[in-house]
Amino acid sequence: MKNKKSEKINRKGLNKFNKKAQHEIIGFVIIVVIVMVAGLFFLSFSLRRNKTSIQSSAEISNLIEASMYYTTECAIDYLPKYDNFQDLIKSCYNQEICLDGRNSCAVLNKTLERILDQSLNIGPNSKNKAYKTSLIYKYPEEQNIPNEEILYFEKGEFQNCSLVLGGDYMIYIISNGITSGDISFELEVCSG
Repeated sequence: MKNKKSEKINRKGLNKFNKKAQHEIIGFVIIVVIVMVAGLFFLSFSLRRNKTSIQSSAEISNLIEASMYYTTECAIDYLPKYDNFQDLIKSCYNQEICLDGRNSCAVLNKTLERILDQSLNIGPNSKNKAYKTSLIYKYPEEQNIPNEEILYFEKGEFQNCSLVLGGDYMIYIISNGITSGDISFELEVCSG
């Protein structure tokens, strides 16, 4: 009889111990889950806040491509053969002068600024807060020559951008039937 009684007491004590251990494990798991959720929240918040990556945009790429066909105010060869924007970029790289005596790079700068200002509507109260654009001549890799900046300018302030959209366009330079390099037209737009 003592054995049965002591066995009942041991089982009750063991059951109390098992239930207490189960409660502690469940509490520990809940704490771990809460810490993980809080960690994920802070991680996602910090990634969003420091995100400066440029997202490729079809709208920006289309703007760049369409601008290549824009007729400029610069004729290099003869009148009335005015360069389109793509030809004007090449003329600027080659440091050519327009027939009216203006520097092709000055006309390029003025034309590009006009196109972007009319298309992007930059301003502090606008959807687009700022833009920066560059034209870079890239030599073939086998020549080991650093890239050459042809043109760079920006408008507005690249601060507090909720999104940075970008696009680019390559212009191939062919000399004597051989590609001698590329001109990369790059545009980044700060949207807020």
